[in-house]
Amino acid sequence: MQKILDHLFYSILRVDLERGRVHVMHSVDQKNSVGTEREWDEYLNWYKQIVTGDALESMRSDKLLERYRLGQSSFSTEMPYQSVRGREWITMDVYMEEEDGVPYATVTIRKSTEDHLLKRIIELYVYSICDYFIYLDAKNNSYAMFSHSMDGTPLPPAICDDYETEIVKYAMDYVYPEDREKVIREMRLQRVIEQLETKKVHSFSCGIIDEARGYTRKRLEYRYYDKENQMILLSRTDVTDAYMEEKEKQDKLEDALEQARTDALTGMLNRQGMEHEVKMCLDKDEKAALLFVDLDNFKNVNDTMGHIEGDHLLRETADTLKNQVRGSDRVARIGGDEFLVLLRGIRSMEEVKVCADRICRMVTELSPSSKLQISCSIGAVMTFEEGSSYEELVNMADQRAYSAKNRGKNQVCCE
Repeated sequence: MQKILDHLFYSILRVDLERGRVHVMHSVDQKNSVGTEREWDEYLNWYKQIVTGDALESMRSDKLLERYRLGQSSFSTEMPYQSVRGREWITMDVYMEEEDGVPYATVTIRKSTEDHLLKRIIELYVYSICDYFIYLDAKNNSYAMFSHSMDGTPLPPAICDDYETEIVKYAMDYVYPEDREKVIREMRLQRVIEQLETKKVHSFSCGIIDEARGYTRKRLEYRYYDKENQMILLSRTDVTDAYMEEKEKQDKLEDALEQARTDALTGMLNRQGMEHEVKMCLDKDEKAALLFVDLDNFKNVNDTMGHIEGDHLLRETADTLKNQVRGSDRVARIGGDEFLVLLRGIRSMEEVKVCADRICRMVTELSPSSKLQISCSIGAVMTFEEGSSYEELVNMADQRAYSAKNRGKNQVCCE
């Protein structure tokens, strides 16, 4: 028994608060004092040799008696001390009560270096990362928050007897609209328990409104603390920096892809961009038509008016094509004076021809002068009837545009 006491406690003391006297019941550091009685403040002076700071002041008899009279029955004080191994920690636990009308304090002194280090690790590496820890009682639909960050991001109530209602309210107040439905679904107890039955952690991320920081990204994680009783730990971690960094990379990638698919002169799609759009239509079995538009007499513009005027005409042609189609359609310049137009949701070649004829009329209005007439020859194909690949469709439309040119230009060939 003595070995156990020595392992658990440095000292066990009984203090008469009114008399300021201490009875030493157990002591590792002062074995000769065991069973004796002395002045309590004098006993504390021994610890001044090793304890740093002024924490001992709170343990003096008058301070303890003041706490007791204010209704405090117990408290703990952690104190640093210097040992041969460096800076360590002890904890004084105080329990106060009356006996025959006399206030007494039972004081235990124990080594707490490992507890202190663990606490500091939690503070530095856990609480500094997590917004909060919640102890969730799934059986009773209630929770208690036992740690939270002070960084300003809105928090749910610390204690709640209706978890299901509170998550909906919090989501509506603070979660960004695009994530609300997902958050409410993923935080439902039934969903959480279903996920934890098949994996150790149920997690997801969402956007949270922060009045000071604006958009913040949070990651929520659920894991069992006591599976049998459905006690669950819920933590929320700020991942805004990582999310924004990844989003910036994604935006740059999308910008690079956009540039790779865009014609520098007209700002329209290029050959690669149109190929991507057509292949998406084919993958979805979407009814669409592809027009190959080849300007007539464009070489004469470059030869007589110069390449600057020629480039200007190409940009005007691109704008004209865009203005003659719907928002869901696509226009591309695939090289020189050749353009492609993708018409989506087309039901018949008659619809295609109406649009193509309109394009022919509008392009003729771009002619620089009466002596230098510009027009276009168009070849049209239906994606769902006349080809199964981008290459087949473009080649067929190109051939029909060539036929239209051979027939006298400024016309549409659909077969």
